[in-house]
Amino acid sequence: MSQSSEYRPSFFDKHGPVASTYVAAAGFGLMASLLTLMVTSSRGMGLKSLAFSAIAGVLTGGSGLAVGHVASRMASRFVFGGSTTPPAPQYSYQDALILQGRVDEALESFEQLIRDHPAASDVRFRAAELYAKNERSINRAADLFREVQRIPNISAGEDVYATNRLVDLLIGPLSDPPRALVELRRLIDRRAGTQAAERARETLAILKARYVALPESH
Repeated sequence: MSQSSEYRPSFFDKHGPVASTYVAAAGFGLMASLLTLMVTSSRGMGLKSLAFSAIAGVLTGGSGLAVGHVASRMASRFVFGGSTTPPAPQYSYQDALILQGRVDEALESFEQLIRDHPAASDVRFRAAELYAKNERSINRAADLFREVQRIPNISAGEDVYATNRLVDLLIGPLSDPPRALVELRRLIDRRAGTQAAERARETLAILKARYVALPESH
């Protein structure tokens, strides 16, 4: 069994941004409970009072959790434009591997996620940026950006980002400016009438002036 299949999602993976609220609320409840215990013990109160203080602390923590959960849900409506919008996926396992210098293992894990989720753009972006850091794997990075472009119903922002990064690679380490011009033309066609198309057209004009003597790829 591979390491990626053995990984169990952490508390933060399961709850996303809300996890920090839960932890803070639980800590507040614990602190309240300890303070109450200190006060009751200093006054020489009996076991019943001590039990009451412990229960009060738990209830305080529970109330904090409930308030934190409601607040986070309300915030998500304003930030994401809808209560059903999920938080951005977290890749703590892969990030941990990268921090340990085990980049190949992180990439292997990303590749498994890519195979498992053919319509996921976020994991392709993460893997592509990691591949782009190594000259030997630049082509794989470019392929992943192209895969994002082909995902059905991709957002305009993701399409533009994938194209821009692909253009960066084509005019940089891949040394294929004519293909970069083609990618910009395709983006202009896909996003006709939008600001993204206008910016792509401006970039296309700059690159054509720079590489005027180069024939465009087809």
